[in-house]
Amino acid sequence: MKMLGLIGGVSPESTVIYYRLLNDAARTHLGGEHSANTILYALDYGVMIKHYTNKDWEAYAGEVARGAKHLKAAGVDALAIASNTSHIGAVAAGEATGLPVIHVMDALVDAMEAAGVKRPLLFGTPFVMAGSFYRPELSTRFDGEALAPNADEQDTIGRIILDELVNGVVKDTSREELKQIVANHDCDGVILGCTELCMILAQGDFDLPVFDTTGLHAAAVSAFAFEGV
Repeated sequence: MKMLGLIGGVSPESTVIYYRLLNDAARTHLGGEHSANTILYALDYGVMIKHYTNKDWEAYAGEVARGAKHLKAAGVDALAIASNTSHIGAVAAGEATGLPVIHVMDALVDAMEAAGVKRPLLFGTPFVMAGSFYRPELSTRFDGEALAPNADEQDTIGRIILDELVNGVVKDTSREELKQIVANHDCDGVILGCTELCMILAQGDFDLPVFDTTGLHAAAVSAFAFEGV
């Protein structure tokens, strides 16, 4: 089993989910009481949200790269970033360490191509939905168009993520707001492009295919770890 380096903490809520999924996969793959060989570097959410609010993406990516360096020093075989937004630092992390970065978009695109979707609606932080990184990067990998909610809808989604989910708060009223946003759009799938969104939405909430990036990414990370085992 390979040693995984998990960069988490943005937010701690989703990092816990990643850790559970990786260990669940180890038990399934290896049987018995096995767990995943994982070293976690948890970024300080208070520091990261300040960089996010200030739109200081150089500092934000720098924190991700710094975490990657610590994990390399600890002897990991590969890196995984437990946050869609924080993948803005994926290239920097790889360049700083020379280690493979198991990228969330690779897992997402594989799943969308297998499902045959072409016009999925992208949920995430406002930076993911409307910033200069995520959707443009996704367009270089995906033979389709990731649709963005409108400005008011993005405000709603951002509020639910940043005011509620990252603090462990899950409200039924917020779930209904998110479901209504999907109903407003002519889309053929829904991307849960923020790792906390799996706390409030799941496939059972929609008739359309739902792409939970947390689950998809954790599965890809696990596949790397258990390759050849």
